[in-house]
Amino acid sequence: MDSALTRSQFVRWRAAIFTIFLASGLSIATWASRVPDIKAALHIENGQMGLLLLGMGIASIVGISTSPVVMARTGARLGMLVTMLSFAVGVGLVGLGTDVLGSVPVVVAGLVLFGFGNGSLDVMMNVEATAIEQQMGKTILPVFHAFFSFGTVIGAGLGALLVHLGLDVAAHTLLVAAALVVLAFACWSNVPNREAALDPHPAEKPHWRERMHTALEAWREPRTYFLGIVMLGMAFAEGGANDWLALGVSEDHRAGPALGAAALATFSVAMTVVRLFGGPLVDRFGRVIVLRVLAITAAAGI
Repeated sequence: MDSALTRSQFVRWRAAIFTIFLASGLSIATWASRVPDIKAALHIENGQMGLLLLGMGIASIVGISTSPVVMARTGARLGMLVTMLSFAVGVGLVGLGTDVLGSVPVVVAGLVLFGFGNGSLDVMMNVEATAIEQQMGKTILPVFHAFFSFGTVIGAGLGALLVHLGLDVAAHTLLVAAALVVLAFACWSNVPNREAALDPHPAEKPHWRERMHTALEAWREPRTYFLGIVMLGMAFAEGGANDWLALGVSEDHRAGPALGAAALATFSVAMTVVRLFGGPLVDRFGRVIVLRVLAITAAAGI
């Protein structure tokens, strides 16, 4: 059984998960804000850029799909640490491959680590956030996602500033990668061991197959697949913006890399604002009507 947390432990746990969401957003915007510079440095065309993004996307799907295996083996607490370190290394490799080595395969390797780590982390951090929401007894999950958007705002804003200052991709990504490593260990030290998150207890550690069976229970629920279709549409819209918005503004609108990163920051700010108000909106009007209205809004915006 999970032991009861003190108020201090709960606050530190909640702050750690907020920070993990922010770190994930920061990593994604760091890459996305430098896409025009990465494309130019590697001397590749849009089609080849699309293949790089496809590789990252496939790795992300693999990460999401195998996260139950990771949780069954390590629990969410250690799993989040490992996956955060994975995408931190991936961010650094993207920069090294771009400016230091000039190697597309190294950039691909970085994107694979980056995509896999973020995909797997996405599941585990939402498991933790949902548990916090249940303990608080009110809708707070949108605020966690707002912190993800805070991370993208910070990452895109920092990207725009560093492009303006002329800092190359390698220095930028290595700086962010180091910050992500520090955040990973700081958060890990403040997340409690929880039986519900399949964290192994020192005294009693169930066989991993038993924990794997628990982790896969959601896939035996038919509604999981219908919710997945909704998520697919929303992820397609958000992912398309993250991957191509900076490049589209920079090249197709001939605004330059700095304004391309600024456009991504504008998109991220809009997402952040709505996510901050998401909880009250859901509590006031209900999940279904809010989902429908905002889905129509997103489609109109596209």
